[in-house]
Amino acid sequence: MIARLLVAGLWLCATVFVSSHLVADWRAKRAADVTGEPTYFQGVSYEKTRALSVPILRDGRIAGYVVAQFVYTVDTDDLRRLRVPPESFILDETFQRLFADETIDFADLRAFDMRGFLTGLTEAVNARIGEAVVRELMVEEFNFVDPAQVRAG
Repeated sequence: MIARLLVAGLWLCATVFVSSHLVADWRAKRAADVTGEPTYFQGVSYEKTRALSVPILRDGRIAGYVVAQFVYTVDTDDLRRLRVPPESFILDETFQRLFADETIDFADLRAFDMRGFLTGLTEAVNARIGEAVVRELMVEEFNFVDPAQVRAG
């Protein structure tokens, strides 16, 4: 009689364990199907460039420095395949554009067309790489530092 009671208890425990496991598995699959995973961010890497300091020359003297840092999105497979990382092109293009453009009024950065600057920068970087590798370029930091604020040492 005790053996029968023991077997029935074990059977009951096994049945509850298996059924609860199957229900949990079924609910997890159903939840994954309903929500779905966003496909835009699959296989995309977010990379941060190092900070770049660009001296701004006006009338033969240093008027200040632009400190810029960016975040860019790139396909992970493209990033592995490239021999030169996109960061090098991004920093070079940024330096050239900021150093050479005398029309930018760094005293009033609110008037600066950042969206247009980033779009042009992205297009120039992709043109130099030879294909559309950089999907989006975003600003991490973009500041103008007056030379009086810079301390030596």
